[in-house]
Amino acid sequence: APETTDALVAAMVAEDARIRRVQSRRMGTAAFVASQVRYIPVRTWAAQAALVAIMCVLAYAAGDAGSTRVCIGILSAMCVLIGVPTVHASKLHRVAELEYACPRNAASVLVARLIVLGCSSALAVALMVGATVPAVEASAFDVALWACPPFFLSCAGSLMALRKASPATAPMLCVAMAVACSVALMALASTVPDLYAHASIASWASAAVAALAWLVREVVMTLRAAHEGLDAFSPHLARTYN
Repeated sequence: APETTDALVAAMVAEDARIRRVQSRRMGTAAFVASQVRYIPVRTWAAQAALVAIMCVLAYAAGDAGSTRVCIGILSAMCVLIGVPTVHASKLHRVAELEYACPRNAASVLVARLIVLGCSSALAVALMVGATVPAVEASAFDVALWACPPFFLSCAGSLMALRKASPATAPMLCVAMAVACSVALMALASTVPDLYAHASIASWASAAVAALAWLVREVVMTLRAAHEGLDAFSPHLARTYN
């Protein structure tokens, strides 16, 4: 009927005008990154806050500076696990193909999530370092060096697992990496008496630089895989369509 056709044409014109308005005010990169904050589950922020609170309690209630020094490294490594489900949510929930069809594709979403959760995790570690300094009678720089190697290693290992492993096994490998860092730290603390002495700061700095170099490499490799498309970013999903 003519009325139906006219209504359909009017609806199409209205939709076209709406899309043009949206495109004209498309958000920039900074706004897009900021917009990802609301998509991060509240439990993620709560878990990070809980880790900081645990570190504060351990620092002031344990009464053992040696245990506190080890705990700052362990909790820094565990802090990484909190953000794993969100950083690679599109791969873990098998919606990468859908995100690649969006104007802001999987690569853009991944970068935004890495920035948001990287900043929040770094803030959580910084707060734990600040809480630890008075309890161990060391400088903030020394305590930060104790926290950085396990944090960087856990980050790098998790990114590698999420990039290479299947969605079903990747989270377990991330947990295994954080646990391995923690066990290695406890083993070193029990076998190397001067591990946390000021004379060992150069060794901690070297370990932090090496771990950071691996982390940078894994970030680059992960972003490269995301930009190359579904076959590289999520090969286990892509194979199901071939």
